[in-house]
Amino acid sequence: MKKKLSKIIILVVIFIFCLYGIKKVAGKFGIHILEKSNIETNYEHEWDNISKKDKKIIKKAISLAKEKEKLEYVWGGKGEIMTEERLDKLIGYYGEKQYPLDKKDYIGKQAFDCSGLVYWVYEEASGVNIGYSTTQQQENLEKYKVKGDLQPGDLIFTTRHVVMYIGDGKIVQSKNKFKYPEGGIHEQPIGWYAKGVAYRPIDYINERNNKK
Repeated sequence: MKKKLSKIIILVVIFIFCLYGIKKVAGKFGIHILEKSNIETNYEHEWDNISKKDKKIIKKAISLAKEKEKLEYVWGGKGEIMTEERLDKLIGYYGEKQYPLDKKDYIGKQAFDCSGLVYWVYEEASGVNIGYSTTQQQENLEKYKVKGDLQPGDLIFTTRHVVMYIGDGKIVQSKNKFKYPEGGIHEQPIGWYAKGVAYRPIDYINERNNKK
């Protein structure tokens, strides 16, 4: 009896999917089905609506971020070369638990936390300070929230964290305090970060430059 009932349920489900369409039924249950061709097309045209001037800044910022891959995450790091004196100050301010690696893993290298990385690359690429911390950055970029599709260079914020979208469905970030590759700076697929709040720093940069 149970087997017969199971078969009937399966047949009913198949009938519903055939009648209304897989995507429509899946949507009712909060399941999003991606179409490969649409994804590839979106990636292919990600740069289409970006001006030549803006492309130059964004591509430089992305290139700078990618160059820093494999560096360790440093809480409070904003792009400075880490010295023992500076590291001791940070430890005194934020606490030793935020710096779990050996001192040699930090000293003599450029230091970035998540907001420090995106601050530094945009400062270098454009000369505009978008903010040192995630809080400052979100406040500065509030008017430039992304309402449509992501474009390369956009910043995505989650709780107390920020990543940069670099195109082709990927982000770069200074992830966490654990040793690379678990932590540190690296590229990865956008994954669940796509659900974060995105802002467009290039629009903020253009506004600031127009006021000079």
